[in-house]
Amino acid sequence: MELQGHKSQPPPHSNNNKRRSTRERKLALLQDVDNLKKKLKYEENVHRALERAFTRPLGALPRLPSYLPQYTLELLAEVAVLEEEVIRLEEQIVIFRQGLYKEAVSISSTKSSENSTPSKKTEVSNTNHPKHRHSKSSSQINLNFGSFDPQPSPSLSRIASLSSDCRNVEQAQESSFGSCDVDVESEANKLSEDILKCLINIFVRLSPSKAKTMDLEYSFCSSLAAKSSNEDSDFRDPYCNFTEYKRREIGPYKHLYVIESRSVDLSRRKNASFLIRRLKILLDKLANVGLDGLISHQQKLAFWINIYNSCIMNAFLEHGISDESSDAIMVQMQKAAIKVGGHVLNALMIEHLILRLPYHLKYTCSKPAKNDEKTKGLGLEWCEPLVTFALSCGSWSSPAVRIYTASQIETELETAKRDYLQAAVAISASNKLVIPKILDWYLLDFAKDLDGLVDWICMQLPNEQRNEALKCLETKGKQPLSKLVQVMPYNFSFRYLVHR
Repeated sequence: MELQGHKSQPPPHSNNNKRRSTRERKLALLQDVDNLKKKLKYEENVHRALERAFTRPLGALPRLPSYLPQYTLELLAEVAVLEEEVIRLEEQIVIFRQGLYKEAVSISSTKSSENSTPSKKTEVSNTNHPKHRHSKSSSQINLNFGSFDPQPSPSLSRIASLSSDCRNVEQAQESSFGSCDVDVESEANKLSEDILKCLINIFVRLSPSKAKTMDLEYSFCSSLAAKSSNEDSDFRDPYCNFTEYKRREIGPYKHLYVIESRSVDLSRRKNASFLIRRLKILLDKLANVGLDGLISHQQKLAFWINIYNSCIMNAFLEHGISDESSDAIMVQMQKAAIKVGGHVLNALMIEHLILRLPYHLKYTCSKPAKNDEKTKGLGLEWCEPLVTFALSCGSWSSPAVRIYTASQIETELETAKRDYLQAAVAISASNKLVIPKILDWYLLDFAKDLDGLVDWICMQLPNEQRNEALKCLETKGKQPLSKLVQVMPYNFSFRYLVHR
């Protein structure tokens, strides 16, 4: 029995080996934990470095630690270079746009002195805007992108497919926006709507015979209608001389109210005395309104569009209407100023430093201009190209004026775009696609070149009008697209088309 008990005990060296292996496994695990902690700390440092690099104010050089991997450093450097290039190009676009209005005054004044009576518009005039004043040819347009190589016109199937996809995306966006139950109306938004509504009613009251709609006869078209066929005598074209363009359906624009210089009598202020007093009260409120309530992009967008249009209309009411020369509107825009929340802003500042200025440019200017300080913090969250179809400077070629609401701003801008293009895009007697001048000015907001712009325009048109435009482009074979498109010269004469 003693012999058996002695045999059951493990040898001493076996216990030592077991303890040694346990200790080694423990040390290995501790070493793994230590390595994982170091790796975690490294990953956390990399994460913080990347976060600082991508959340830094645009225009500031990134500070990158040396422990980042080489490929990461190279990638971040490339991103920084690209951002700087984008900023530089966007700054140039803003500067060019600000210069358009100043140069347009001198161009239109020269043209006014040379031509005392309007001549028949049979081809594109490349001197209507400073972008084109270097070209003396009137046989084709030049959109400042060099010469266009001959290329096939957009096909019907391609445009139809793009149009279908575009409409589906827009409907999805509208549906998504419409499902939001957030109350986006603010005191400032309501005030901007009331001011614009009051100004529209004042101009209507100052018209002796009331404003007429586009589908009624007015004197500018009456003499031209007599020369046209009986079939076209009832057709009213809001932007073109309809004797030179094919008949088409202009859509909702035929129901808009027309306010022209000859229909507005500022001496009849007594007829609108109550509205003028109300306008003064509203403008006093606007001068002290708190802009902190404009939180969302939609609120800011609707507010500043209404304020811009109100600023221009109020300037005409204060300084009078002059329609003797085509630069009258441009001079009026320089005079137009309005006090908003303690800031005195003019129409050009509202358009180019708030509505059209990219949001991130506020962080890129090391030495902000005096005007930039006024508009700091008032800009949009992101650019909205569709403001082109919402801003009216009171000229004949401007889009219609409507009151925009924060809760429906996307839908309203989309409607404004489609209504304007349906009314402003036409087919000439020489079978060319006629596009409005503002699409030439702001081409880069909608496409990268003329070919892309034509595609985009066709996608926005109603089916029948789109098919006519495509037929016009496809029947010309392989001619350069610049010979198939005609730009309607901008008309600075006073006129408002308004929704009521």
